[in-house]
Amino acid sequence: MPPKAGKGKVGRPRKPDTEGTKEEVAHRKYMRDYNAKIAKDIQQLDKMEQDCQDELKEIKKEKKQLEKEYKKSVKMLEDANIQAEKILKEVTKK
Repeated sequence: MPPKAGKGKVGRPRKPDTEGTKEEVAHRKYMRDYNAKIAKDIQQLDKMEQDCQDELKEIKKEKKQLEKEYKKSVKMLEDANIQAEKILKEVTKK
């Protein structure tokens, strides 16, 4: 049965810096830094993606609102044209 995540890190334990040659220790340190940088970059990309998703939601919300306003403006313009048509018909009848 694998160890539970709540009891510490899962996986092979790290070798101490006192074990191995100078080159091996330097390589382990480099790999640790490299993997940490990758993990940090992944987190940063996730945050950027979430920000983009939030911005996209806002843009879609704004687009819907603008479409509603556009439809309302077109309706008002149609009503004004109908009213102007009625007034013209009344004036031309006289």
